[in-house]
Amino acid sequence: MREGATGGGDSFPVERLSYIDGVKDESNDEYTLLTKEDLLRLDAEQPIWRRVRIALIALFWVVWVCLIVVSILYIVLTPKCPPRPVQSFWQSKVGYWVNPFAFKDSDGDLVGDLKGLLSAGDYIQENVGAGFLVLTSMSPLYPKILPEVDSVSFASIHPALGTMEDFGALLRGFKKRGMQTVISLNFNAVPLNHELAKPAYLVSATPEDKFCRAGNGSAELMDGAMFYSTYGSGSGVVDLNLKSPEVMEKVKNVTRFWLHKGVDGILLSDAAFFVEEGTCASDKWLSSFPTCKLYTNGTVGVIQELRKVVDEVSSETSRPRVLIADPGNTGYGASTKEDAEKLLGTEEAPGAHLVISRQFAFQRGFHGEEGGAAKVQSYLETTEVTLRSQLALVTASPSDKPYTSVYSTASMFLLPGTPVIYAGTEIGWTPSSVMPPSMLYPFGQLPVVDSVSSHLPMPWDSHGGGFSDSVNVSKAYSAYTAGLKVVETVEVIYCIGSWSWCEYVQSDCLLGATSQGVSKPPMGFPQRYDECTQGCCVVVVVAAAAAEALVRAKDVEVFKRSATGFDSIVVVMVGTEGGSSVLDLSSDCSSLVPLVVYPPSDAFATGVELSSLKVYFQSGKECSLYVFKCGV
Repeated sequence: MREGATGGGDSFPVERLSYIDGVKDESNDEYTLLTKEDLLRLDAEQPIWRRVRIALIALFWVVWVCLIVVSILYIVLTPKCPPRPVQSFWQSKVGYWVNPFAFKDSDGDLVGDLKGLLSAGDYIQENVGAGFLVLTSMSPLYPKILPEVDSVSFASIHPALGTMEDFGALLRGFKKRGMQTVISLNFNAVPLNHELAKPAYLVSATPEDKFCRAGNGSAELMDGAMFYSTYGSGSGVVDLNLKSPEVMEKVKNVTRFWLHKGVDGILLSDAAFFVEEGTCASDKWLSSFPTCKLYTNGTVGVIQELRKVVDEVSSETSRPRVLIADPGNTGYGASTKEDAEKLLGTEEAPGAHLVISRQFAFQRGFHGEEGGAAKVQSYLETTEVTLRSQLALVTASPSDKPYTSVYSTASMFLLPGTPVIYAGTEIGWTPSSVMPPSMLYPFGQLPVVDSVSSHLPMPWDSHGGGFSDSVNVSKAYSAYTAGLKVVETVEVIYCIGSWSWCEYVQSDCLLGATSQGVSKPPMGFPQRYDECTQGCCVVVVVAAAAAEALVRAKDVEVFKRSATGFDSIVVVMVGTEGGSSVLDLSSDCSSLVPLVVYPPSDAFATGVELSSLKVYFQSGKECSLYVFKCGV
């Protein structure tokens, strides 16, 4: 009921509220209303809606509490990512092994030097994708035609290479790039004008010493006496007596000197020859190699003592340093097992952090085995599973000629170990000339025990402008490069990730190059970090990952890499003589997705899952490489 109200000339409606009378009007039941009594009666007689409301509220809180409990249990019980690993640079980066005398000349004398090497920093880091540098000896035994030096020491740099100030600038330059520098020292032998070439520090020649790396006599005349030389008579080189405590103390001091200079590590050249023991002997290096004289306990002891020095300096400076052992050219007849692993020492008395492995070098470092899929099988059969992550894998070295091999290059990156690229191999370089150039480094001289092909000038281009600014370089270089064979580079993806961190930390993808300079990768592989796949990254970085052979057919090699928390990968290498093969991978993979295919094939589209786990492979005119992500 509403009544009008007046006030101030205006009128407003007034609303009064009241309950409907208890007696309803029965004349119209279509629109009946509940009275107060009806509501009270329903509430008393049928309180279902109250129970439903209470039940819904209770259910909500029960579900909410359960979700919290389940979340807590999931977090507590789910296996956690392993602790963040402490990975040193030699475990997580690609090495670049370079002879600075043959790399780049800055002063026009047609001999590479430290300033030239520093100027190529962009190429080494950006185009090659290397993370640390390994220099060959800065006071080499070869070639002798370099300017004479009155006295040589382990703490000196050959003047043709530069000065100690130049070396300091090189260290600082690469450090600014986030790269490390490792130098090489050869404590096995010294030239006659070396400060340690004194009778008290040398090994006297005896009638039993019929062991010479050059295939001739093993005695060298100095000051009227004969001293032992594995380089041979007339070489001007004599062996140091590393059994002598006095000599060892001097060697340790040299190691400390360079580490305190700022180098990030030492590579021990010819490490297998440090202490030669045993009664066996041979007049001919190439016919019957005296393996009993190499990889001895005395040699391992020397490396273990030097490891203590490296660890000591690392601890003092709170900066990790690496000790790498290069066995050197151990020649024909050496054992087929990986003897180099002995140089790693033991867990109680560690030796080198890394050992150079020649499993993928040309003919496996003169072990007589040709290239192809068999190299992978040999690697898996001859190396200790737990030690593979401590091997530095190379396809070339100062004593192993550069050569082009899709198999070997891919294996170096896809198998456990640290890949170390020898300068020049990144451009698919296979030097065919056996004679070095006469008008530029190494000026026509042949090495005594190393491969001459490993000491040829870097083939930057056909006219030599990339090697030197000298006005005379064009004529000398044109004649030199005319005899070289350079092929299109096979790009290998090297992504550094970390399975232990459950995230990516870094990525380096190698780019292709040609003899005319750097070019775009020919196969459309990823060039940037965000394009690299998880499967690729786990291939290289996981030191504990398994590498197992799955199947072997004629000229076909298949192996699988696995790591906890990541998809496995399967690598298939098909040679040129295998014909056709059908591989059934259903027992190992639930799906296959091509990641890398070389040469490119319409039958294997990268990133697209294969429709079948029985895969047909056809050999062609060149070796083929396939990397698949393997779902399990």
